[in-house]
Amino acid sequence: METIDAPAATASATRLSARGSQSKLSATLFFVLLAAGLLRIVTAVMDRDAHPKAAAHEHGPPTLVHWIPLEKAAAASAASGKPSLYDFTAEWCAPCHRLDEEGWSEQPLADIANRAFVPARVLDRSTEEGKNPPLVDALQQKYRVEAFPTLIVAGGDGKEIARMEGWGGRAAFEKFLKDAENKAR
Repeated sequence: METIDAPAATASATRLSARGSQSKLSATLFFVLLAAGLLRIVTAVMDRDAHPKAAAHEHGPPTLVHWIPLEKAAAASAASGKPSLYDFTAEWCAPCHRLDEEGWSEQPLADIANRAFVPARVLDRSTEEGKNPPLVDALQQKYRVEAFPTLIVAGGDGKEIARMEGWGGRAAFEKFLKDAENKAR
């Protein structure tokens, strides 16, 4: 009959048991971290959707312009008698960031936009989400927007009064705003 050394068998069983619990712990830890990551992504998306004003500025610093929600811009323009100023922009657009930093964040320029126009930001999401909301698509088609940033000043009837494409610097931007204000009168 064969005898088994009890201490050696116990040590071997303990090592096997420890390895099994370590692999269970590793798998459990992996799934906990995976769930935490997914939760973080879901909460970030829901938070962005819950704060549309923050989403409108997520590609740049907040500006001094009093942006009207896009859905209300045409009605606000008709009610106030001021033309709409549409800022067609995109999150990935470097010149759009420059417009925010060097244009919209300048008090005298923001004052012109707030005084003379109904400013509305038109945020293109086609790169990030694969498509735009129908209103954004309709405005981009109507005003033939092919580049970002594009600024369109439109009368209460929706007809284009002035257009600026790209970022040509602060001086060109100020001239555009003043010329558009004069044309709108």
